Amino acid sequence: MIRVEEAFVKKLVSNEIISCSEADIYKFGMECFLLKIIHCVSYFIIAACFQMVPELIVIGSILIPLRRNAGGYHARSKTGCYLFSCCYIAILLFLSEAAIRPLFWWGALTIADAVLYFKSPADNENKRLDKAEVEYFRKKTRYLLIGANAACMALTALGFCHIGNLFQCAVCAAAFLLVLHDLQEAAVRFL
Repeated sequence: MIRVEEAFVKKLVSNEIISCSEADIYKFGMECFLLKIIHCVSYFIIAACFQMVPELIVIGSILIPLRRNAGGYHARSKTGCYLFSCCYIAILLFLSEAAIRPLFWWGALTIADAVLYFKSPADNENKRLDKAEVEYFRKKTRYLLIGANAACMALTALGFCHIGNLFQCAVCAAAFLLVLHDLQEAAVRFL
């Protein structure tokens, strides 16, 4: 069976829209795009099953930019990435609704802030960062962190505690992915 991205790229080449030498790049891009769509649709299905689509959107609005700039854990395979990501989203949604004391969330946020502030960005074997990139992503992560913390405090002060808790959950989730990345790196060095 021909995969969707292969068929699409063959059509682009046969219609002389792209050259044969560019086919692999377009195939890779299409594959990444389709995987992102599958991930996002799956996340919304999980959130819909929990009746928590608005919560997913709020958490995602903080987690996605932090994750993109701070880096973190990466699974070793596409299937592993998909399964881990879906389970991680389900756990985050569960935790965001769990009866956790506000003081715990503020404590967790403080620790997460420290992790993100001092440990980001994390590169991986697919994307090694040079010194300029490290500075760029570190600065962006810190600005996002300041914004998320300020918004969290403002929301809580204005009585929107649940939304503030979702922001805290997202920041903690991004920090946990950084810690998991460090554990993964340590395991690789140990073995």
